[in-house]
Amino acid sequence: MNLPDNALVLPLIMAVSGLPVLVAAVLVARGNLRLINGLDAARLRDPAAAAARFARLLALVAISMFLAALGFYWAHGDYNRILVVTVLLLVSVNGLAVTMLIALSRLKRDYRAPRDDPRTGRR
Repeated sequence: MNLPDNALVLPLIMAVSGLPVLVAAVLVARGNLRLINGLDAARLRDPAAAAARFARLLALVAISMFLAALGFYWAHGDYNRILVVTVLLLVSVNGLAVTMLIALSRLKRDYRAPRDDPRTGRR
């Protein structure tokens, strides 16, 4: 069995590391908002919209990682191309992370007060 060429190792690592993010996007899309910093879906006004927003952002992170894998394959050992792909990956993933943090802070700000929570029984 032949080991993969050195030029294929980095693209394979990027493609494989994008799979858990894609799985997280699917789980969040199915309503598992607790995966996003312990969000309590019962305290949100519209949990379906929040789940769709975060699932879309996580899917975009996975897509950018898969595109980076293609970019690293295209670079094929050329250091200038690898640098361009790396910078684009850093900008896209970190930009999406900032977008997720902003969306999370907006959701947490709009949390219903615990006294209005029907599970506590207080008003």
